[in-house]
Amino acid sequence: MPDLQTIIQDNRKERERLMALLTNKKGVDLGRRLMNGWTVKGTLTHLAFWDLRQLSMLKRWIMDGKKPVSVDADSINDPISLISEFIPSPSVVNLVIAAAEAIDKEVESLTPAQAEELIKMGFERNLHRAQHRRNHLDKIDKALTS
Repeated sequence: MPDLQTIIQDNRKERERLMALLTNKKGVDLGRRLMNGWTVKGTLTHLAFWDLRQLSMLKRWIMDGKKPVSVDADSINDPISLISEFIPSPSVVNLVIAAAEAIDKEVESLTPAQAEELIKMGFERNLHRAQHRRNHLDKIDKALTS
């Protein structure tokens, strides 16, 4: 079980990787398809949505003790992929960066006891956003270099 500082450092590393990808001077082909059929833009929208969802759940837990709940991710991911095609690319880039920064800031504000409690409840992934980012950034990197 990682400690809060490890999670914070890992989140920061993957957020910086995301930002470096999106601020590349050559630009990123957001229309490029990944192996799963999603576009880079759809994947970025997906990352933004899940970071914002985790942020909302974390804030609710801190404010009123409402335990985070699991959902059927596939029933959410498929519509996100479709919705992303209607969002202008610059907006997606701004959204995914803002979402990553916001959830990381909230995780950084937790006490070690709060983080430990969430992890014991089975919600490490809600805090350790780097795991989710890394998975998708690896796929994006692979698609952009092939």
